[in-house]
Amino acid sequence: MIKRLPNKYVRQAVFDRINNLVVDGFTIPVFDSRVSGNVIPQHYILMTTQTNQVNQMTKCGDVWESSILIDIVTTYDGSGNTGSRLLADNILNEVRVYTNNLTLLPSSGLTIEKQTQDFPNDIVTITENENIFRSLMRLELTIN
Repeated sequence: MIKRLPNKYVRQAVFDRINNLVVDGFTIPVFDSRVSGNVIPQHYILMTTQTNQVNQMTKCGDVWESSILIDIVTTYDGSGNTGSRLLADNILNEVRVYTNNLTLLPSSGLTIEKQTQDFPNDIVTITENENIFRSLMRLELTIN
């Protein structure tokens, strides 16, 4: 495999498309793997697990089968029955739209040949202090 690993270029493309989306009046920041900064926002997006596998099935050379998991997190104060999955669903839909037809930086030397979106199960966590609703999207890319 002569082509460079696509991880940082995929993260950059996703970040450029969805960082600070405004959904239902909330500005939604994007973080790489974990939230950073002095103030943790109530609603945010994480770019988490990435995978890459060399696909040698083409005559024209090897390609990457790459994926990234996008984790949409919405949190609400746990006192009472606060919050719902609605905001997480709305953010997920916007992420779906904005990450469709991604392109990588030309300087990467990499091109996305095929892209699919997969939507694994939501995750709901209810504690005494917090109600957390997470929606997930796995972006799967064939990169040449």
